[in-house]
Amino acid sequence: MKEHKSTQCPQAARRIPCVLVVVLTLQTGFSPGCEVASAAPLAAGPAAKPTEPTRVEDRISPDAFANPPLQARPGCYWAWLNGSITKEQITRDLEEMKRGGMRGGEIWDVAAYADPDGRVPAGPAFLGPESTRLIVHAIREADRLGLEIGMVASSGWNAGGSWIPPEHAGKGLYQSITTVIGPTNFHAELPLPELPKLCPRDAQGRPIYLREVAVLAVPHDKSKTIADLNRIVDLTKLVEADGKLRWEVPAGDWDILRFVCANHGQQLIVPSPKSGGPMIDFFDPRATEFHIHHIVTTILNELGRASFEGTSLKTLEFDSMELDGFTPWNEIMAAEFQRRAGYSVIRFLPVLAGWKLADQQLQDQFLYDWRKVVSDQLIDSHYATARNVLGSYGLQLVAESGGPGPPIWDSNPVDGIKALGAVDIPRGEFWNRHRGIFLVKEIAAAAHVYDKRMVSAESFTTWRRWVDGPLNHKQLADRALCEGLNDFVLHTFASSPPEAGLPGWAYHAGTDINPSATWWPMVGALMDYLARCSYMLRQGWFVADVCYYYGDQAPNFYPSLCNVPEKPLLEGLDPCYDYDVCSSQVILERMQVENGRIVLPDGMSYAALVLPEQDHMPLAVLKKIHSLVTAGATVISHQRPTRVPGLKDQETQTRELRRLAEELWGRNDASDQPDRSAVLVRSVGQGRFIIARNRSAALRQMGIGGDFEIVGRSEGNLGPLDFIHRKTADTEFYFIRNKAMTPQTLACRFRVAAEATGMTPEFWCPDSGRRSACRDWKSVGKDQTELSVALGPLGSVFVVFRKANPADREQLDRIARDTFVAASTPAPLTIDGPWQVEFPEGWGAPRLTTFEKLQSWTESDNEGIRFFSGIATYRKTFELPESLAKRNRLFLQLGNLAEIAEVTLNGRRLGLAWLPPYRIEISGAVRVGANHMEIRVANLWANRFNGDSLRPESARFTRSNLDRIQTDPTSDSSFGMVPRGKTRPVYTNTPPLMPSGLFGPVQIISPED
Repeated sequence: MKEHKSTQCPQAARRIPCVLVVVLTLQTGFSPGCEVASAAPLAAGPAAKPTEPTRVEDRISPDAFANPPLQARPGCYWAWLNGSITKEQITRDLEEMKRGGMRGGEIWDVAAYADPDGRVPAGPAFLGPESTRLIVHAIREADRLGLEIGMVASSGWNAGGSWIPPEHAGKGLYQSITTVIGPTNFHAELPLPELPKLCPRDAQGRPIYLREVAVLAVPHDKSKTIADLNRIVDLTKLVEADGKLRWEVPAGDWDILRFVCANHGQQLIVPSPKSGGPMIDFFDPRATEFHIHHIVTTILNELGRASFEGTSLKTLEFDSMELDGFTPWNEIMAAEFQRRAGYSVIRFLPVLAGWKLADQQLQDQFLYDWRKVVSDQLIDSHYATARNVLGSYGLQLVAESGGPGPPIWDSNPVDGIKALGAVDIPRGEFWNRHRGIFLVKEIAAAAHVYDKRMVSAESFTTWRRWVDGPLNHKQLADRALCEGLNDFVLHTFASSPPEAGLPGWAYHAGTDINPSATWWPMVGALMDYLARCSYMLRQGWFVADVCYYYGDQAPNFYPSLCNVPEKPLLEGLDPCYDYDVCSSQVILERMQVENGRIVLPDGMSYAALVLPEQDHMPLAVLKKIHSLVTAGATVISHQRPTRVPGLKDQETQTRELRRLAEELWGRNDASDQPDRSAVLVRSVGQGRFIIARNRSAALRQMGIGGDFEIVGRSEGNLGPLDFIHRKTADTEFYFIRNKAMTPQTLACRFRVAAEATGMTPEFWCPDSGRRSACRDWKSVGKDQTELSVALGPLGSVFVVFRKANPADREQLDRIARDTFVAASTPAPLTIDGPWQVEFPEGWGAPRLTTFEKLQSWTESDNEGIRFFSGIATYRKTFELPESLAKRNRLFLQLGNLAEIAEVTLNGRRLGLAWLPPYRIEISGAVRVGANHMEIRVANLWANRFNGDSLRPESARFTRSNLDRIQTDPTSDSSFGMVPRGKTRPVYTNTPPLMPSGLFGPVQIISPED
């Protein structure tokens, strides 16, 4: 991310608002340690266009759960650093994505932002002839491999490029001030406002794009306060053809303001070296049309097609809206304001230039209208326009259109939920330990209320370098899943050629999941896990008891501040309930009442609508809420609105608003009730209007208990667990996660009447794709089912309630990772004593060595082992006693390790162990007598990287554009500042090394019968 500053009209827009199965292995040469565990075989043929069923038709499939479809698999930001890539590199990357279990990547031409030594060469200009040929090669190769790809709609971000002429580039409103003393006859040319340095100019230094907006006179005031709006004099028509103003100045001191519109000059953020250019005018649909047409026609001409239908290219992406804080303006802005707000903006221009009105209420009303117009104009001109244009070419629009907002980007001007609803695939972002950025709940809510099946996120973004393995990623992913995410787009998969060394080229803010990662050969385990969870959480409908209306203002985000270190909860609603968030547009255009529930066109429904704690509300919204209640809906509120927020017909509308509010809230103001637990239910028409601060108490008053509860805990206390609930027409299912690093076995209650509906619970395990029966469960009351949920450290499971046919139930395994209970007899076989360990050549460690006992590599006296990063192979021959051989099933339990392992027994590859306690079934592979075992263990790059930081450059093993830094596993931001200079620094000490290798105890165990 990169912030920019420009000259602006200060007031408005500083405050304005102006995304464990058994696996095969294939050979690769990219990681120390050699082989790749493949989640799917390399396949040929173009990806078939999926036919998406309606939600009513959704059925969860055990087969699809075990082997998720391509579309559910993770994607990535496929970073073409500095635009430097070759056809061979493209093919290699796509084949690795296929082997790793991904669906493909989104081409992202972007600068190698942290590359002080220029290790990454500059490639061709984005969308120039050579770049376009490379993009088309990627499309054709993805067609061949049966993958899906997308592309970011610019180099770097957001939208724009060298092809954008000034008339389509971003613009702002600027003003100059000339002070005159009257009475006098003024006849002179007003000075041109100071314009941003990056405003494009001609050879004479004049701005290429310049439009006069207005000339206004304001009584001079040192504090820049306007006492009476009616005293503003519009002088625009007094400007003569030669540009001079002729005005008979009345008595007094006056400030003459000349307003012009010119390019603000904001450039693309971190474009590749030859691909810079201005951002487009996001507030003019013609600019977005021009930009999209240029991109798609350039590629289609090279591809020799008229549309992308039937190709692997599926999407174009707009990244987060990171504006410089200018006051947005263009030649259609005044007319749009008139159309949307119902009055002229011209006499309020001084307010946008930093002047204040003595009438604070009037100023607030105008600024509310202005900010709403800015938000709606951007949404319609940019997002909705781009979606429609892309649709005509067979593409979908993916966009981070809902933020981040403050405190990350104060200048993002949109109503986030509404902006997300305007795109095909709404996308957020979540970071690993950086400023609390976890923008998922808002994205999921927008998808639910606007009927978008995919909830996407830029995933695992981080400043931490090479210190996070698959378990760390699962922990973050599970939180995102419980907030509603169902599409992971890794940030980033940087393309790095073999000659760049290892870990090779890297984007400065990425999680480094690519073939250069030490554990890439085993990445299929994580990819399969994310794909299974994503598949499940796209089926049917999200289950929420309430929909929270987050008010009508712009900018508007949920939560209001994008700093959410924990899952965001709705105030007054216990975590045993779940909720959505909606915009005014959803209430006005999408909500109706059926059988007492608030329903949306796709079938999504809620028991109640919850109103915000605000004293204002648009009249149209309250009218619709009133009609919903009288038709049978339930609304929960506390604070009564007393005014409409805008300026037009304010007094008339406020009177009508108060009349309707009295019908809902009653004549007395119950919102003054000091008892926070009080619940007052008012019957209005066929519905209920509930006045309560405590939304959970209101739901219980309605007879709605918690959706997911832990027996023996107070209401709303979920302890270490978290959940999300979805349903199809014939199935209910919950995703449950353990937030703790300690195992949990808890009696849980689910709001599903399983017995009454003929359903039975099952455990579907996303880490393995296996399903197991739930043997002990019971009904509680009319609508709850109680059962025991066992979860390992950071464990997760789907609890699925369905009517399963007998043949299907025979496929259920009674043993799962988290429900495994070891038999007391025979005793486990502990495999101790010396282990032979093989390290790959060329990475500092001895090729063969013997460990007398299992311990972390960092405890070795050998420096090469202590700092080793990559994959080492442990070998051991053991004797299986007959007492264990007689057991029906046997498992190998590795105890503890870092970070992930692959087990081979007697020549059979048995799969990957990546979740504590690192257990894998060996039935059928183990035999009486001698058994030969190989365990390949991968750690992370951090140790070798930090070991190299103590060595001169000529003696280092690692190579990267980021290898001037040290990486600290204890830090939230181990990227830090990249030291500059002619040579790489040699450090004198290292951060803490990360435990690595196999620690044990390694045991053969059998489960209870």
